[in-house]
Amino acid sequence: MLKKLSVECLNEKQRSIYDKVVKSPIKVMQIGEGNFLTSFFDWMLYKAIEAGKYEGSVALTCPLDFDKKINILKEQDMLYTVTQRGFKDNVEVDESDIISVFSKVFNYNVDWNSFMEIAELESLEVIISNTTEAGLAYKEVELDKVSVDGLYPGKLTAFLMHRFENIKDKTKKLLIFPCELLDDNGKVLEEMVKKHAESFGTSDEFKTWVNESCVFLNNLVDRIVPGFPRENTEAYFEKLGYIDEAASVCEPFFLWGIEGSEEYDKILPLKSAGLNVKWADSLYDIHLLKVSILNGSHTLITPLGILKGFERVDELVEDPEEKAFLNEALQNEIIPSLKNEDAEGYAKTILQRFRNPHLKHKLESISMNSVSKFVNRDLPTVKAYIEDNNSLPKNMVIGLAGLLRFYQIEKKEDKYIGHNFKGKEYPVFDVINVLDFMCNMNKEYSIKNQNYVKAILSNTELWGEDLTKIEGLTVAVSEALESLERKYA
Repeated sequence: MLKKLSVECLNEKQRSIYDKVVKSPIKVMQIGEGNFLTSFFDWMLYKAIEAGKYEGSVALTCPLDFDKKINILKEQDMLYTVTQRGFKDNVEVDESDIISVFSKVFNYNVDWNSFMEIAELESLEVIISNTTEAGLAYKEVELDKVSVDGLYPGKLTAFLMHRFENIKDKTKKLLIFPCELLDDNGKVLEEMVKKHAESFGTSDEFKTWVNESCVFLNNLVDRIVPGFPRENTEAYFEKLGYIDEAASVCEPFFLWGIEGSEEYDKILPLKSAGLNVKWADSLYDIHLLKVSILNGSHTLITPLGILKGFERVDELVEDPEEKAFLNEALQNEIIPSLKNEDAEGYAKTILQRFRNPHLKHKLESISMNSVSKFVNRDLPTVKAYIEDNNSLPKNMVIGLAGLLRFYQIEKKEDKYIGHNFKGKEYPVFDVINVLDFMCNMNKEYSIKNQNYVKAILSNTELWGEDLTKIEGLTVAVSEALESLERKYA
């Protein structure tokens, strides 16, 4: 019978790391026990510890008063497993690490004193959070009630106030990383903390300290984390050799883009440990790579994939025809438009990520709001290509034609339904004005000719501009639409 994960499951090397970590000073306060941070940040920190590049430990709290995972970690000696599954350098990977980074796990909703004690530690250097976008919000609250009624920004403000009052070295930098999926997440949290500080009636000295010693860092995280392996759990535990109720599965790829000075890598030496962490003056280029290559590719292939009867991303890109289409779009249209030396390498990782069968990424879930996604992710590529080549990008045009065909929909009760090339129904999810407009176009134009395409492309509410003004686009999309029907219907 399998044992539950504990220190008894560790080999000599793992036990040596564990013993060192639990006795190390707390240098990181982590708010968020979810699968993403434990499979992303904590996994990276463990790799840095394993490589001998970092000494220190993490204190972990759950942001909500739901401490199931905290209790599991307590039962497992604060240990858990991260399993990477997928492709790395075109080789299939299935690797597991027992992660040992925590020296304290608790629930600050019921153990506020522990949170305040950590605020007093001179050793503390980093605060990291993932409380979801709902948790990274401003909620008016009184200081004496913030421990019970406050959201994370309010609680963080109280933490910083207590720290300011108790630490000796007020010049020491405290790096604060909100990993919630918001643009300018560092700036957003900083503004909320300052708003709470004003509301709590803090001193000018405290406000100066926050400005000078607390470094709120905008950052962009990239790793797909399916989480606990709910399918074939028993076989997974058998392979591990123990039971781990806090285990998490993730893809091999990871990227952490941080807007700030690389000098801070001395405090949190993840890049120094050889991990894919990019410090930059601006996240714009990293963001653009992700939006154009990862998200843009998804948006390009998804409507066509659904129309052709595919259900998952990995199935789609393993098809020779679809793989060739995506490769051609990336090499000839998307990558050249970015003019970024990292684009080629990033694109190679994307193709490996798309092939990963363990992610089970449904096309239906990606297809939501495809019109606005095309505007934000693919239209900039179309424009850049035209500017550089004075001609239309062939594959982007086919993708746009596929998008229009995907939105040939009708309303059935409270659902919007399309039919693929073989007549099978699929649901379409978007904002109501887009769905109703596309429904009306489908009814009004029984023949999907150039007039139909023109009526859709000229809708400035859909595209933010009149796309028929792009020379030749209406004709090219009409011809591509006709060609798709002829070839696949």
